[in-house]
Amino acid sequence: MDTIKQSLQELSQHFNTTMAEFQHNLSTSIPATSPTSNISAQFSMFRTFVLSALENLQQQVEHLSKQQDKLEMNSRRKILLVYGIPDVNGEDTLKLVVKTLSDHLNMPDLSVADVSRCHRMGSIKSGKQRAILLKFKQLSLRNQVWYDKTKLKGTGITLSEFLTRDRHAIFMEARQRFGVSKCWTKDGSIFVVQSNGSRRRIVAKSELDSIPCGSDVQRPAPSAVVASSAAAPPKSRPAALPAQVNRSRRIVKK
Repeated sequence: MDTIKQSLQELSQHFNTTMAEFQHNLSTSIPATSPTSNISAQFSMFRTFVLSALENLQQQVEHLSKQQDKLEMNSRRKILLVYGIPDVNGEDTLKLVVKTLSDHLNMPDLSVADVSRCHRMGSIKSGKQRAILLKFKQLSLRNQVWYDKTKLKGTGITLSEFLTRDRHAIFMEARQRFGVSKCWTKDGSIFVVQSNGSRRRIVAKSELDSIPCGSDVQRPAPSAVVASSAAAPPKSRPAALPAQVNRSRRIVKK
């Protein structure tokens, strides 16, 4: 789907460039009084039609991409990623992660039978702990573990949802724009606290771009304050100086 979107974008850019050059050459080579001057108007209509068709096609591809992303996210609803559990040679990853979560989350009933899939993510790298993908059989149990994750604070172990590539990229960008404490995920959706304190749910890049960044809105205020404070002394000094002179003259006259 990404390849199709990229191809459409490149095709649209190439068409725009080529047609603009052709139309320019056409308008400069055919005099307005020529019987064939109508060709320019016909070409303009054809260009508008093709651009409209390309835009419509791009919208359809975008819609299909969102639907695919939604379906993929639904297939990951029962999955959690576990970070912070050291790699051990010859480990039984499933037993290790189940025991770790059971101990820290006070869930003695949690067992390997509750998990349908479990494995490390990525290749082994020196000095790095690989995340563990954990897929539960029941969504309710997955949610129980997810909502109890605050009990892991201070243990070095963290949990995250298994977002799609697009949603993960949106989430990372949202954290850069608004701060880590103002962004989180829930059921595969990304939530952002806006500058007015309200929460906004987003699942697409366009939705993220539509949110005004609080830091950008507040940036002009400090500069305005600095400018006014910097401009104040020159105005106050001349005003203060005559006042001092007038007082001294009054004293002299007395």
